Amino acid sequence: MTTVSAALTQVGLLRSDGTILDDEDGFLGAISPLDRANLVELARTSPGVTTYEVVDCGGRAGVVVAVASLERARAWQLENLPVSVAGSKGTVAVCRLSPLGVQRRLYAFGEAFGLSAAVMRVIVALYEHCDVKEAAAAAGVSFNTARGYLSEARTTVWAPNLPCLITWAGVGSFGADSSGESDHPAAELFSLSQRQRQLAGLIADGLSREASARSLGISEALAKKELAAVYVATGVTNATGLARIFADLRGLAIVTQSHEGPPEPYPPPPSRTLVLTAEDGRCITVSDYGPLSGKPVLVLHNTMNCRGVDRSLVNALQASGYRPLSNDRPGYGDTDPPRQNSLGPAYLDVCVSDIVLICEEMHWDRISVIAHGPAHVALALYQARPDLIERIIIDAPEPDSTYGAAPGGMLSELKRQFARRPWAVASVVSIVGALASYERIASFMRGWTATSPADHEAMLDPALMMDFYRKLIPFRKGRIDGFVREQVWQATMGKPATLPGTSQITLIIGQTDFMHDADENLAYWKEVLPDARLVKIADAGRFISYSHPERLVSELR
Repeated sequence: MTTVSAALTQVGLLRSDGTILDDEDGFLGAISPLDRANLVELARTSPGVTTYEVVDCGGRAGVVVAVASLERARAWQLENLPVSVAGSKGTVAVCRLSPLGVQRRLYAFGEAFGLSAAVMRVIVALYEHCDVKEAAAAAGVSFNTARGYLSEARTTVWAPNLPCLITWAGVGSFGADSSGESDHPAAELFSLSQRQRQLAGLIADGLSREASARSLGISEALAKKELAAVYVATGVTNATGLARIFADLRGLAIVTQSHEGPPEPYPPPPSRTLVLTAEDGRCITVSDYGPLSGKPVLVLHNTMNCRGVDRSLVNALQASGYRPLSNDRPGYGDTDPPRQNSLGPAYLDVCVSDIVLICEEMHWDRISVIAHGPAHVALALYQARPDLIERIIIDAPEPDSTYGAAPGGMLSELKRQFARRPWAVASVVSIVGALASYERIASFMRGWTATSPADHEAMLDPALMMDFYRKLIPFRKGRIDGFVREQVWQATMGKPATLPGTSQITLIIGQTDFMHDADENLAYWKEVLPDARLVKIADAGRFISYSHPERLVSELR
């Protein structure tokens, strides 16, 4: 498990009577004896779990702390838990986010996106004061200058408003497994109802009150009433303040792993996990959906997610006599990364060798391939082992990151930022991966797919949304090596050379793909693959396997 740096948190121990056992950073000493006794009582009445409280640490505002028995606290993602102290029965651990550590995280966030030090001073001040005028004064700039800096920051990190900027900066900068992020601590601490918790979380993530109401299926009038109750309960006066307190609680939830993520009401399609060993000793992980009697079809995941075949495509393939399988490429999900110097074409060679090994282990002479976007991998396989390929279907093929007109939303802009600053891919991806909670991704996808009716309908289906999210979970756990390698390659490779003789390859493009202009993309690939079959589907978008799985299956034939 990845642990949080000691510089980011402060931890102390209390005896069962509320006296201080260990307080290296001195923050427990600033808490009144009565409040310390209350913290011990919280831990005593909540055995085996982590709970939360707001305390006065002598500052201008209350500080959120996490509290648990020493036994429970040993499982926290911390380097600096004073476990060497021989605590007596009833010893309680108290954790807070280090004020200096928060500043360091925010500056690291700004550095990842190329924000200047002056801009970051204003963001840090806004995080501390939750008001633009107060932030301007604290940063030593005029109000208009502060507004300009914040506008620049929001544009760079695609934040529609200040609450979203605070959330992105505060939550996205933890260097740890963020799958434990949760808003349940806020509900527990402030006695919020489930609807109030969900509404507050959406507002903190940057949604408007109207959009939040629509997402929750309630009237805007009711959302206004519930949000007013949230402000009273939390003691904040605006959405930026709400984002700040949620960022702190979400951060503590990550550190203390208080919640294992949303339940799975829509479990994945049944599959068998195969683990193969490459010649260099790496583990290669494959999901085999069966049946054993089916004709094998290898499904290659997108460059921005991990292995897995969504239920709509599984059902369509199996119904037509096929056996879908999906492998994590090197450095993705549960497949080990290649050697550090395996970049660009060398990385693609490893991808191809993994697929060849899978076929050898399964005793397959020929396979068909469905690739959700990664044309570079599919073409590398075709060029290296044409004898192995029966057909290749590439839906929503990805051009190189520099190609195309104005970007169509955040994901397109993300790729363009990679093209401008490929050295920053790892730091940006770490932040984006940390922010990829189920609720946040579901909300984002509904917004991003608004211009594509077929994609939007798919993202409104909770089962398909869960299939989509499940393939992002490894990124939240910090497994981003393959993602970084492929994004850097796409950002630097340029347009591929023309490849004739590819009649076994079909490219399918949806007219309403929200990331690329369909006609531009068709023209790009027609030049690269002049002999391939190119298909444009008028009523499809980017997620063709969700909305038109039968079309992918028909192309295999």
